[in-house]
Formats: sequence, C-alpha cells, structure tokens
Amino acid sequence: MTTKLTQRRGHENERESVTRRIAFAGDPNVGKTTVAALVAARLAERTRVEVTGEATELVPSREASTDDALGIEWAVEDCPPGVEAIGARAERLDTVFVVTTPETLESALRYERCASQHDVECFLVVNRFDELARDRLRTFDGPTLAEYFYEKERISTAIGNGCVPELSARAVEAILIEALQSERQEPKRALEALERGNQSIVNTELEDREKADSLIDSFGAAGYTAAYFECNCHNHDGHVLARRQLP
Repeated sequence: MTTKLTQRRGHENERESVTRRIAFAGDPNVGKTTVAALVAARLAERTRVEVTGEATELVPSREASTDDALGIEWAVEDCPPGVEAIGARAERLDTVFVVTTPETLESALRYERCASQHDVECFLVVNRFDELARDRLRTFDGPTLAEYFYEKERISTAIGNGCVPELSARAVEAILIEALQSERQEPKRALEALERGNQSIVNTELEDREKADSLIDSFGAAGYTAAYFECNCHNHDGHVLARRQLP
C-alpha cells in the first residue's frame, strides 16, 4: 500500500507532507496499547505524531519542534482488540503491527490473513518475550517479526502509573524501520534505486554508527533526505534511511 499524502498548513504557505499511518492490533491483554505507546512516544521525539485509541492516555498527539524522521509525519492507531479492527480502518492504513505474546503467537495468523485481504502490510511484534520462546518464534510461519519486547517489571509498573516505559531507542525503532522500508540494500544500490525512481524510500544497514553521518551527507549531496535509526540487531549498529522529496 502506498504512503498517503495529506495537506498540512505551514507558517508561511501550504505544503504537501507525507504521513505514514500505522496501527497496532491484537487480542485482548497482550500489551498492544503498551507497544503502541512506546512507538508513539519515540516518534514524538523525532517528528509530528497523531495518536488515536487507548494509547492517547499515555501519549497525546504532539507537534515536534524538530524533524529527524525524513520529513515524514506519523499517525499511530491503537486499535480495539480483535481482527475486525483492521478491516474497519484498512483504507487509511499503510502498515499494521500484530501484537502477541509467546502464548498467543498463533493468533497472528488471523490478523495476517485479514491484512492481506485488505492489501495492508503486516508485521509481528511479540510482547512479554522470554528466551524459552525463541525456537518457537524462529520457526513460526506467520508475519515477519519486526521486534520483541521482554517482560520487565518496570514496564508494567510504568503502565500501571499511567506513564510510558523508558526504553532505549534501539528497542523501539526497528518497528519504524519496517514500516518505512523493510528491504535492505547496500548504499550504492540504494542511491541507484532513488535516482531511477524505483523506490521512494531506501534502507541501508550500518555495521558502525560512526559511518552514519557520512552516508547521510552522501544522500543529502545527491538531493535526498536521510536519517539514522537504531535497531536491536546483533550484527550491525543501525540503519540509514533516505527518501526522495515530493515533487
């Protein structure tokens, strides 16, 4: 599904801006609102974000004073429990993240089928993860895994106090990366894809964080917007994503 275009009025004139619309769906009591709030809170540090659903009790919609997210604004929907929530809002979604626990992993298949029927990209987020579930998750034939969150007392305590848990950016930003561009490319191929117009957003992995600034500068010199995103992967530090500007 293509990114939706919305109109937003600036201080001096009206400009066209890209809004990426993502939703978090899942069965009751899997921590869906917790995950949605974690993502929305991180986005609010980088750009403008609109939040709907129960997650608004933890993270209200916010205007950011800086733009560190490729010039993309976000809408985060914390869906009501149940598969039907996807179909009810499919026309306005780019990506849906199905939240499960290790015990409810199979439920993701129902959500994946519904998302596929509505041509909405679908990924998996596993909440309350523990190492005993790693082998099962590795062999699970369902939505592509975007991220998992370990069960931690400080997370449940923060939510119980009406606060967003404090986690490192690398524990959250993998979800943003998947929503923007899941395909990884070498920098040269990524630049070629932008120049040829094959992709509007490209994703490159970096083994070393120190290389990020030079790669961002390279994309910038070619006329593209780029930003660095952290991730939890063991074999590299993070990603630089770049995008073509709107015409």
